[in-house]
Amino acid sequence: MIRTRKLLATLLVVAVIAASGLTTAYATDTTQTYAYLPDHSVSFYDVDERYAWAYRQIDTLAVAGVVQGGGDHLFRPGSPITRADLILMLDRAYGMSNALDNGAIDARGSFVDVPGYAYYSKAVTAAKAFGVATGAGGDRFLPQQNITRQDAMVFLKRTLDWTRLQLQPGSLAAFFDADQVAPYAREAVGALVRAGVIGGANGRLSPNAPITRAEIAVMLYRATHLQGRGSAAAYQDRKDIVNLCIGARSYCDVVIENYDPTKRYTKLMRYSGLRQENGVTYVTLEYAQPIDCTTVYDDGVFTLYDPAGSGMVLSYPAAPGCVAVDVDEPYHQLREPVSTGGAYRHCFPSLVDGEVAVMYYTSA
Repeated sequence: MIRTRKLLATLLVVAVIAASGLTTAYATDTTQTYAYLPDHSVSFYDVDERYAWAYRQIDTLAVAGVVQGGGDHLFRPGSPITRADLILMLDRAYGMSNALDNGAIDARGSFVDVPGYAYYSKAVTAAKAFGVATGAGGDRFLPQQNITRQDAMVFLKRTLDWTRLQLQPGSLAAFFDADQVAPYAREAVGALVRAGVIGGANGRLSPNAPITRAEIAVMLYRATHLQGRGSAAAYQDRKDIVNLCIGARSYCDVVIENYDPTKRYTKLMRYSGLRQENGVTYVTLEYAQPIDCTTVYDDGVFTLYDPAGSGMVLSYPAAPGCVAVDVDEPYHQLREPVSTGGAYRHCFPSLVDGEVAVMYYTSA
């Protein structure tokens, strides 16, 4: 799983949060538990189904504090990233500035165009001291210039070198535009290709194109999930690893113990055995549960109607601190529970000791 100290420590904080204990059911059985497996970001409005290839990685790094939005729940995944912001992202993942503070190496100053008051100053100074960040002409770093894909790969490879994770040399022969990779970047790009950190798109590396925020998030996620040691380290794309939500809590990099490649693991699913062992969270997923109930919520009581049309009506009080979540884009907590109808057409309850602890809502 995560190999770097800082990112691992952050994710472990998430992983060791005990299973919420929410027991869920519709009817009299209150021993069932349900987790929601999103198919879009739970952190950002604009990381939707168009970014199916990146939302889980972005959310994982967001929980770990490696990537951040603009304070408005927008990640701007298609926007380019500046040289300064890339270094800041690398620093959050690998802790170069922390190592500098601990006296691992003496700082040799920053670049002339990186003022000490800049939000990225400490990260860039540390990256320069450790040989990760180099200038773009003289002693200038050009911090606000958008970084190209190949330069982002060079900075990432140097960061991995700093962690003493040495990758094997790789070939670029499989890419149509391999000749466009600059000589200074070929070694780094080749090594990341062989390690599975980058794979290109439609047979192209597009080395001179600006790298987007979504692209660098996926690249960095893979780099921080390298498996193996020494020069044999490589990224393994595992389908049995998911992010899931229980109520308003998010759990990242959860391993499905009973993974079945013929099943689709998404939306609300019954789960059991959520546990953490040696820094890894495991879960058993059983079956999908449609969010298809309707309810009237009045004076702290939910009156639920059987979606099968049997006429069954069940009433449950809301538990103290009852959490209401909208599972639509983005997955988010509501201010308070509401009746279905209008914005929220359907729901499904999570019950603890006969009380609704979580109510999942959808507009579908």
